[in-house]
Amino acid sequence: MKYTLKIWRQKSPDEKGRFVTYEAHDVGPGMSFLEMLDGVNQGLIAKGEEPVAFEQDCREGICGSCGVVINGHAHGPDRETATCQLHMRRFHDGETIYIEPFRAKA
Repeated sequence: MKYTLKIWRQKSPDEKGRFVTYEAHDVGPGMSFLEMLDGVNQGLIAKGEEPVAFEQDCREGICGSCGVVINGHAHGPDRETATCQLHMRRFHDGETIYIEPFRAKA
C-alpha cells in the first residue's frame, strides 16, 4: 500500500511550522502506524534529510506516549487505541493522512 503523508514540521517553538508532504511506499497492512513512520524515516535518513520526530516508548499499547493527532483525531480514528497499535489496514490505499503533534496551552 502507499500513502501521502502531510506531516507537521517545526524546528522549534519559536519558528513557524508547516505541513510537509512525504510519500510512504510498500506499506504492509499489518504494519503499525509507528512502523510505517519508521520506514519513512529510514528513507529520509538515506537521503540525508532530517527524520520525523515522534514520541514512543513501549510500542505495546500500554504507556500512551506514542500520541499524535492523525487526521484531526488523537491517536487516530480508532477509540481507545494507541498510535503504536493502530494498523495501516485501517487506512485506504492511496489515502492522504495528516499527522501533527498534540497541542496544548497552559
